[in-house]
Amino acid sequence: MQCPECGSFHKHKYGMTCSCKYKFVTDPKVYGFGDKRIKNAVAKLSEGDSYFTQEELYCKCFKRKSLTGALVLSTIMLIAGLVFYMALSVDSSAGAPPAFMGLICVVIAPLILLVSYFNLNKSDDNVVEAVNAYVRKYYPPNLLKTEKIKDSSFKQLNYEDFMPDHFLVVDCKETLAQLLTNGFHRDNNCLIMTSDKFPKKAFDFYKLTKQKNPATKLHLFHDASLGGDMIGNNIVADSSWETNLEDLIDLGVRTENLKKTKKGIWRKELELAFHKNKEGFISEKLNGGWKYMIDSLPQGRLLALLGFAFETKLPLLSDEFHQAYLENKPAADPHYYGSDGGYDDFG
Repeated sequence: MQCPECGSFHKHKYGMTCSCKYKFVTDPKVYGFGDKRIKNAVAKLSEGDSYFTQEELYCKCFKRKSLTGALVLSTIMLIAGLVFYMALSVDSSAGAPPAFMGLICVVIAPLILLVSYFNLNKSDDNVVEAVNAYVRKYYPPNLLKTEKIKDSSFKQLNYEDFMPDHFLVVDCKETLAQLLTNGFHRDNNCLIMTSDKFPKKAFDFYKLTKQKNPATKLHLFHDASLGGDMIGNNIVADSSWETNLEDLIDLGVRTENLKKTKKGIWRKELELAFHKNKEGFISEKLNGGWKYMIDSLPQGRLLALLGFAFETKLPLLSDEFHQAYLENKPAADPHYYGSDGGYDDFG
């Protein structure tokens, strides 16, 4: 395994310490990868002093098998086979050994590709456990986790001075903290709270605003799951919100739109799975209690597109949102679509 601190390679067993005093957490023989992958993912997510959730870290470390290594190895084997046969043609007295070695190389090369092809859609099975173990040992400074987040992290500006244009309800504290620490509330002049009315001060200010202006809308943002689809209904059923379905704007991600994207990652407890835009796959995951994580979408892109959703009032991943984005993209600010694919990277 490679030490993420000094870069040297070791054959240490699990739990051993590098000569530079770094203590390994993940054993490649158990997890299929080592600490270096997790540390690299942390560095990437922290670029620009960005804050990220633990589910984002799971997704960043979750990899598909690749054919690249198999293609390189197969090519080397074929070249080796060709060299053996050329050597035999130059010196026929070399006899059976070169011919036999050449035959082995030619036979093994396609077998390597065949085995790799069947493993192509297989992915890491123990990413959640590996990341959890790493986080317990080396807690990344920019990682957002509910029990680690101080109350001060949830403080927004004085609402009376802030005068938000929008009220946004998210489904968990991690998403709330992610949006606040990355300045989403400032960039989009919105007050953010969770569906269980946290922080209380934010919910109280919303209620005061709602009483003064009954037409005040609530925007919703959540993972795609059967429970996520019900957030709006649950809010309406709670009389303390003093609202109705007509005053809710669901910005997604709604399960009905999942078949329109090929990207994303699902989670159920310790299991992760890559998304497939097939109705049978989606139904199986939803009915099995899985959720499609908004954390699996690129953070910078996600925040920009969520801001665009505020402007259009259209749910992410929907055909209407996609069309509105494409129509406005040429005149839009570059931060909405970046330089590496824009909406297509979102799905």
